[in-house]
Amino acid sequence: MPETCDRRLLLFTKPSREGRVKTRLIGDLTPAQAAALHAAFLEDLLDRLRAGSFTVHLAWALDPGDEMPQGSFPGLRQRGDDLGERLYTALSEAAETSATVAALGSDHPTLPLAVVHRAFELLEEGAEVVLGPAEDGGYYLIALRAGAVARRLFEEIAWSTDQVFPATLERCRELGLRLALLPTASDVDTPDDLRRLAARMATEDLGCPRTRALLEAWGRIEIAER
Repeated sequence: MPETCDRRLLLFTKPSREGRVKTRLIGDLTPAQAAALHAAFLEDLLDRLRAGSFTVHLAWALDPGDEMPQGSFPGLRQRGDDLGERLYTALSEAAETSATVAALGSDHPTLPLAVVHRAFELLEEGAEVVLGPAEDGGYYLIALRAGAVARRLFEEIAWSTDQVFPATLERCRELGLRLALLPTASDVDTPDDLRRLAARMATEDLGCPRTRALLEAWGRIEIAER
């Protein structure tokens, strides 16, 4: 029998393979470094999510024939021809056994746990859709009540462009869904994004030990003298 829960978070990610992850950083980083950084992001984020009051499943983007990665969290395969179809399929299936569902990308090693909790709280307070706007025009998190998971929310969206967030707002208006917003946040996708993250880590403890260790080892963070 499928596991049931009130809150389910799907963390969308990929295996850490050279040349297949964090590709916009390749050039500034080697393919091996980009893969190591992806793995560090994922593990740092999972460490934070372990303390959450929700169930976490990893939604893996896998090639045909790939085996499901093993780990301490349940996993599922992303299915669909584009991101919209993959999001809809995974969220609609999760909504069969969960009252509230959410999808989160793994490019946010510093995302506070409180933000994820707030997404579910907003749904429980009456919102039907919650979006976390990203600075690049997309969104880093979408959360929905089970009854609000609609294919139309994810159709005809120009994914990986600055039109994702405004187009999704329009879909919510079209479907008459009550919407709530989380604070705006940034992905770590480009060399500029990585430089900003390293600058913050030089002055703050962001709770990302694996990511910090890599950036220090690569000379990206100036280690303060003790």
